[in-house]
Amino acid sequence: MCPHNNAGPDDARTGGEHSSEPSAKRIKINDVGINSEKVQDDAERKFQKKIRSAKRAARSELSVTKGEWQKHSYATSHLLSTKTLRDSLPRIDARNISLEDFIDRFEKPGLPVVLTHACDDWPASQGAWTEENLLKNYGDHKFKVGSDDDGYAVRLKLKHFLKYAKHAQHGAADDSPLYIFDGTFADRDTSKALKRDYRPPELFEEDLMAFAGERRRPPYRWFVMGPARSGTSVHIDPLATSAWNTLLTGHKRWALFPPGIPKAVVKPPGLEREASTWFTKIWPKTQEETWPGPSPIDVVQGPGETIFVPGGWQHCVMNLDMTIGVTQNFCSTTNFPSVWRHTRKGRPKMTVKWLERLKKAGRDDLVEVAKEVDAGRIKRMPGDISSSSSSSSSSSSSSSSSSSGSDSDR
Repeated sequence: MCPHNNAGPDDARTGGEHSSEPSAKRIKINDVGINSEKVQDDAERKFQKKIRSAKRAARSELSVTKGEWQKHSYATSHLLSTKTLRDSLPRIDARNISLEDFIDRFEKPGLPVVLTHACDDWPASQGAWTEENLLKNYGDHKFKVGSDDDGYAVRLKLKHFLKYAKHAQHGAADDSPLYIFDGTFADRDTSKALKRDYRPPELFEEDLMAFAGERRRPPYRWFVMGPARSGTSVHIDPLATSAWNTLLTGHKRWALFPPGIPKAVVKPPGLEREASTWFTKIWPKTQEETWPGPSPIDVVQGPGETIFVPGGWQHCVMNLDMTIGVTQNFCSTTNFPSVWRHTRKGRPKMTVKWLERLKKAGRDDLVEVAKEVDAGRIKRMPGDISSSSSSSSSSSSSSSSSSSGSDSDR
């Protein structure tokens, strides 16, 4: 009997070709799926390698493989709770206070304050600095997230940092996550467009350090972005400068101490440099009767708020959620005597050029003030830093990012 007698006409006509075609299609589809998974796996491995490398460089004292970035389990603690916190810093509408009033009420006496509506007209406040737009426009730019043991900048592409910040194995779980604290954003070709999105609030437009020249002056402006628990440990801003810090997204917790409190009191020897550790171990002690100094001023800064920090005030700052902001240190006519005193000692060569340019600009009043300070005929201001106070730096605690450190790359 013919072996094909039981086959239908379609089967006979198409033979084995028809029966093998679905299998070929499945193989091709499976190949695509396998290749796609392989690409994803390769991308994830590369990402993990970049993050581990950045972590090791930024905090060499912690083992990444042993889980020491999460050894305190702060991510599952009540660290971020502000229910019992008393925010005692006044809020002032920047639209309703003159420069003269601000100087008399806050800058001259050296008192911190929170300003509202100081950044309403910035493009950064109107959508330019959302996570989505920053990722779109600067995703491939490498921002500084720390410094290594030799002071060189540790950098990550923004797209990798944002993934890190939300990653369950990294930023979402780290005790003190990496923190973008970048002082060269306005100078680098692929990020300098950011400086078009903001300008100093009107109350802080005077910038006397600018007379020293961009190449000579110390670092003074930073783009900052970080997830919950990242932040800056206790520090004083450098060279007795004052600072303004504008928050565009998220919330920051601040603790501010007036000038004159010894470093050893506010930041005991041996304490980890993380803001999360300070708020966990030291802040509760500041609320006890046995605390040897004044308790800090507590503040929760919200979106659209600008905080003024006078020179000499020690402060610790921790992000309560994902934050995006910008901060600048400045020297004005009011704090010039203090800044000159410290800059003359810390950067003597720069002050020579600075004084020459101030004179050329017609600021003979400041030239005379400098001479009076050098002669010891001007008394110290509230913000003048004593040698026993906390070290001067504007640092990212989680990443050892310091304004006095180098932003150079290896």
